[in-house]
Amino acid sequence: MAKRLAIIMAMFTLMAAGCLADTPPPQPPSPTGTALPQPTFTSSPSPSTVPPTPSPASTTSPPPTSTLIPTTAPPSPTPSPQAMPPTNTPALEPSAYLDVVRQGGMMGHVWNLADVRYATHPDRLRVVWEMVEPRDHVPRFEVVEVDNTASPFPLGHDPSWGAARIDLVVSDLYAFDFPLHQRLPLVPPDNPRVTRIDSYPIFDDALLGFSIGLKAPSAYEVHELTGPVRIVIDVLWR
Repeated sequence: MAKRLAIIMAMFTLMAAGCLADTPPPQPPSPTGTALPQPTFTSSPSPSTVPPTPSPASTTSPPPTSTLIPTTAPPSPTPSPQAMPPTNTPALEPSAYLDVVRQGGMMGHVWNLADVRYATHPDRLRVVWEMVEPRDHVPRFEVVEVDNTASPFPLGHDPSWGAARIDLVVSDLYAFDFPLHQRLPLVPPDNPRVTRIDSYPIFDDALLGFSIGLKAPSAYEVHELTGPVRIVIDVLWR
């Protein structure tokens, strides 16, 4: 029993000594009589609460910046195609065709006339000279519109042709097998512009000439066609 009491007393002694060690010594009063603040004791942080040491990469790299994703503006509406009015090339005045020489075709062959004919259309009269030979070009020709009074025929002025003429002269063309003088003249009935289609007198065996009589100076077109070979003149009035 005495031994147990001794152990208990030793334990109390040790406990009292620990309490005295943890108690801070009393602080002297401040000169103004105000008690000095007691220091606070902060327990050392445990390893789990210590913030991690930044890695070298994190200390040297700049802070991440947010990448701005450019937003694509909505496409502007595409205007629907609009039908444009056709651009009409203004036709030349009929008088602009007077004394203007046009040439076409090629030299180097002999040609034979197969037919002379015309056809009336709503806006034109078409005169066709067709050749016998099936070549890839037409014979050499020259076309000119003239004032019938100022530029009369070689045999003199003939008022029955009208105010103007379109004269066609074709080189190396012959009418040996075509009844030229029986088929001409051709007279379109009640035509608004053309009076007649007939021969033009030429005193050259290597040339064959034709004329289209006009009531007034007219616009016209010349075409070279093959298959069969044809020279075409369109007299226009619209």
